Amino acid sequence: MARRRQVEEDDVSLFPFLSIIAAVIGVLTLMIAAVALDQMNQEDVKETVQRAIEMEIVRGQIAESEGLVEKLKLQLEAEKAKLLGDASQRQLELVKSRAELDALIRQLQQAKEDLQTKQKVKIVIPEVPEAERETIADMQGQLAAIKERLAILDRQLKERNKPPEESQVTVTPGGSGLRYKPIFVECAAGAIVLHTEKPPLRIRAAEIPANAKFVALMEKVANSPQHSMIFLLRSDGLGVYRAAKRLCDTNDVRNGKLPVVGNGRLDLSRFADAK
Repeated sequence: MARRRQVEEDDVSLFPFLSIIAAVIGVLTLMIAAVALDQMNQEDVKETVQRAIEMEIVRGQIAESEGLVEKLKLQLEAEKAKLLGDASQRQLELVKSRAELDALIRQLQQAKEDLQTKQKVKIVIPEVPEAERETIADMQGQLAAIKERLAILDRQLKERNKPPEESQVTVTPGGSGLRYKPIFVECAAGAIVLHTEKPPLRIRAAEIPANAKFVALMEKVANSPQHSMIFLLRSDGLGVYRAAKRLCDTNDVRNGKLPVVGNGRLDLSRFADAK
């Protein structure tokens, strides 16, 4: 019994040494880990701080750019409004100028029409060729014919107990010619008779183109849209009528004709009443 106790007393325990080694290793491990973590955290912090600074710089640049964009937008809006205002003003000025131009064109057209209306037409009588001019022999022949006719009429009057009553031919208005004021010219044998004169003026056929009163009547009709020359055509005055009408047509003188039946004195009082 005593020997067994001795063996138990001689045993050595290694627990404290191993515990110390384990503790030291643990402490060293913790220190290494702490140092490593510390170094790692410092790099991350620096990077994070640098990124934060860069982000702030970028944000500032973005804010500045946004402000510049807004400023440019406001300037563009102002320029757009100004351009719209200028365009509206120019449109109004263009419309006004166009209206003034149209008014001037109308005034110019009216002035041209007034000038054409007021411009007096002058009748130009063409010169009669020498071969067609009336000679003294022609005049003497006409005079002889007239004397012969007067002698016949004188004999007829002497054969009657009393002088014959003069017949009368009445000319009445009618038809589309009522819208014109007539100027009557009688076409008889070898002459025309102007019933505008008091007493009526007789003009021989050869003297018609050079007669001042007949030329004045043609100018009056040519310059007045209300007047028209009316030829009163006797049965024996066809040749004279053609010559007078040709002269009027050559000078654009408005004219017409009315046939007269019989050889009596013309009565134009109906036209005087119509006026």
